[in-house]
Amino acid sequence: MRRRHTKGLGPLLGKAAGLPGLTLLCLAACATPPKPQALMGYEALERDANMEEARRRFPDLVASGEQFGQKADKEWQSNNLDDSTKAALLAEIKLKTALARNEQERAKARMQAVTAEQARADETLASVQKDLASTNEQLKLIQRADEEKRRLTQEIVATQDKLATEQRLAAAQLALRTADTVEASRYAPAEYGAATNLMAKADGEIKQNALGMAQASLELARVNAEKATAIAKPLYEQAAQATQNKVRDDALARDASSIPGVSVRLERRGELQRLVIAIQDLFVKSQTTLRPEKEAALEPIARLIAKYPTYPVQVVGHTDNRGKVPELVALSQARAQSVFSSLVAKGVEAQRVMVSGQGPNEPIAENKVAAGRAKNSRIEIIFLYH
Repeated sequence: MRRRHTKGLGPLLGKAAGLPGLTLLCLAACATPPKPQALMGYEALERDANMEEARRRFPDLVASGEQFGQKADKEWQSNNLDDSTKAALLAEIKLKTALARNEQERAKARMQAVTAEQARADETLASVQKDLASTNEQLKLIQRADEEKRRLTQEIVATQDKLATEQRLAAAQLALRTADTVEASRYAPAEYGAATNLMAKADGEIKQNALGMAQASLELARVNAEKATAIAKPLYEQAAQATQNKVRDDALARDASSIPGVSVRLERRGELQRLVIAIQDLFVKSQTTLRPEKEAALEPIARLIAKYPTYPVQVVGHTDNRGKVPELVALSQARAQSVFSSLVAKGVEAQRVMVSGQGPNEPIAENKVAAGRAKNSRIEIIFLYH
């Protein structure tokens, strides 16, 4: 499951839980913060003269970058500066990679043209050697052809060297921007600092046309940036979970427990934490259509899902063990689908919700007694998080 930081929204919800609704709306909408530097950098890349060509050549990569850019702008507008900055950094990485790869394609094309020109020069040289071997003019032509060949060979070598340098530069920039997404400057300062210093050193070497030295510096910068990412990532995730996710998760658990007529439990499956809201008595016997008087019971569930938009949600149907397993699984699936349709009709985004039926396979009580079977015949609304 994808993590999403809610550093801006999570603490605000936690701290403002006791404020009136109007005050909360004011806090959320009073002002838009200054646009993050990373977002402005991304927007500058969008205006790059070569971006249209890069979009034609690498549509998926550019589209992915623009999706991150749109997310960054949305997060900025929503006052989520950390999320906006991280999304904008990823957008920059995507667009810069596309521009770099586009420039590589152009360089390759130039190199192919140069190679073709060299081939033509070789053909000219062969013709001159054959037809004018006995004249001084032939000698001059041959000499000129040899000089052109040497020039073209040098140009090919220079183009190859430049292309290799551009590839190393793109790789080092990508590694450094990736390190930025986990705040490596804070959690791995030595490795991150070494990478940035090597990038500056390579920039000077490129300006001096010392491309071999620049390639070596860029490779070391990439290695240090990747090492910084590896060191910083677990520390960053631990800090993010401690400072952001816990506030949001605790608020979800409190709100879920306040819903009448349901039971709530927390459980862990592997790395996933699950908040399970169990609802009973929504259907009559073996029916798959919701009891009309139970529609209202789903209203607070729909509001809870809408209030916490970052959580993936599952709607899972369960039955007791009276019947054939395949038929019970199909029954539980149909009931879960009915609940899903009711939630969507109440404003829940369909793409956030997964629907499944487990039949009698996951009982929570003893099926030998009526009370246990009643508990097992249930619908569970499950919020997933780490």
